[in-house]
Amino acid sequence: MTKLLYEQDAYIKNFEAKVLSCDEAEGGYAVVLDQSAFFPEGGGQKGDVGRIGDATVSDTQLVGDTVVHSVDKPLEVGSKVEAAIDWEIRFERMQNHSAEHIICGIAWSLFGCNNVGFHMGESFMTVDLDGKLSKEELSRVELEANRAVYRNLPIVSIYPTKEEAESLQYRSKKAIDEGLRLVKIGDVDCCACCAPHVAQTGEIGVIKVIDFCPHKNGVRIQLIAGRDAFSDYVALNERNKAVMKLLSAPREGVPSAVEALLDTIARLNGEKQAIARELAICKLNPTVKEKNAFAFCDNCSFEDLRHCSNKLISDGIDHCLLFSQSGDNEYIYVVNSAKGEARAVVKALNDALGGKGGGKDNYAQGKVCGTRSEVEALAESLI
Repeated sequence: MTKLLYEQDAYIKNFEAKVLSCDEAEGGYAVVLDQSAFFPEGGGQKGDVGRIGDATVSDTQLVGDTVVHSVDKPLEVGSKVEAAIDWEIRFERMQNHSAEHIICGIAWSLFGCNNVGFHMGESFMTVDLDGKLSKEELSRVELEANRAVYRNLPIVSIYPTKEEAESLQYRSKKAIDEGLRLVKIGDVDCCACCAPHVAQTGEIGVIKVIDFCPHKNGVRIQLIAGRDAFSDYVALNERNKAVMKLLSAPREGVPSAVEALLDTIARLNGEKQAIARELAICKLNPTVKEKNAFAFCDNCSFEDLRHCSNKLISDGIDHCLLFSQSGDNEYIYVVNSAKGEARAVVKALNDALGGKGGGKDNYAQGKVCGTRSEVEALAESLI
């Protein structure tokens, strides 16, 4: 059994320990110490990293009651070593984990939602609640969570006996008969947890819900806190300043400036499409037999072909068949029929050239494969 120093003091950064074992493992060595301040992966939080002696620790796992450190160099069994965790990473995780407890505790007390899933990623945390919360309800949870931060409440770990636990109200995803460890955050939350936390809520700094979405029968929240939240704000602010400069817009005017730009783009795209279709009509050189026609159009979409075919029908053509090359030996097509015979033409095209498509009696569309001469010959025979 490894003595867990982080349970005694979450702020231990450096410590001395005895190497109990060092075995070769995939990608390096698995080292066991008699005591460790490295938190092993658990409870949705990754294991600590750092160094032991001159070896780099890349991961920490709990195997039974033993903390196993993944290192890149062998360490002498029986030797005394100096070890240090990467405090920057550990502290950010402590800030985020404590923030998650506050959010979940408040969601539970206000709306009766249970935490049924938690993961701490590199950029943000995700929390799954079993209740469906609205945007307004989540905003209230977020506000109350930050108020708990401002109050600078104490965060303590307690180890109640089984009898003592029966009289306590606390959150837990599963029943724990032995070794129950509760993390109590003032009057805001009490939850079973194995991870280290900050000592006061004021150390968290800020808690921000950055997004949420329905998940199963509840809601999944994306959450960020502490230095991670500050770094996220700095990056967002820099990007916003860049957009302000591009749009020549004041800070509070970016959304309206973007909306105006999108409206302009939509208008110009509409005008461009109208011009492109008029150009396609001007370049249209159909082969006409009696009141039937076919033609090949360059760089046209289905909508462009439909527009051109409607123009031909309005000019007195009974049946028209228009093609546009969409790839090597591949053509999209539309069939427009004032006589209601479009589906018959589509069937003939698809059967002859291995195409796919369909539609109604007066209009249909699809795609065929073949050389230009093969498609042209078939089209001429059909009209």
